[in-house]
Amino acid sequence: MHEHLSATTGPERLLYGAVAGIAVAAVAPLEPMARGLAGWCAGAAVFLVLTWWLADTFDAQRTRERAQSLDQPNLVILVSMLVAIGASVVAIAMLLQQVKLMSGPARAAHIALGLVALVGSWLMMHTIYAFHYAHRYYIDQRDGSPDGGLDFPGKDEPDYFDFLYYAYVVGMTSQVSDVQATSREMRRITLVHSVLAFAFNMLVLALSVNVVAAAM
Repeated sequence: MHEHLSATTGPERLLYGAVAGIAVAAVAPLEPMARGLAGWCAGAAVFLVLTWWLADTFDAQRTRERAQSLDQPNLVILVSMLVAIGASVVAIAMLLQQVKLMSGPARAAHIALGLVALVGSWLMMHTIYAFHYAHRYYIDQRDGSPDGGLDFPGKDEPDYFDFLYYAYVVGMTSQVSDVQATSREMRRITLVHSVLAFAFNMLVLALSVNVVAAAM
């Protein structure tokens, strides 16, 4: 069981997260929107724990073998997760609007729930992109690209944590750092990621202002 959980596929992690989210949403003693957000938080937590656990247990060789055996990343999963993240952000914004009508512990709990859901959405976006980069990199190498479209400093082959580093740098700064995109395909993926990251970060700032205003 331990070995299976540390090497789950994308659909399996989504399934485990969905089951956890549905279970929490079904039993949480909250109103519908807050219950849905609680379920989203639980599902996101399960998905992220399994994903980072996989990244921690896979070295560069296992990362290469896994990426190449899975072939191209499932675009449907990538798009569906980004849509789900977008929907969660909309729900968070609506929830934070509701807290203006609340007071005391209920208000604080709803604000905390909205912030946790927002953090989970942000982490999921960049974690998903990290695996997208990893699969694209090693698939391109398999198909003949010498560097996989990304030039990492040093001589060691990159593992999942190297791609997490690249994805989170783009996510936090909307630009690359010491890892350079060397192929047109990677530049396009990085461009879309950086635009989404910038938009998400602006939304986080706007929601943060909303939270402060609601708390006053």
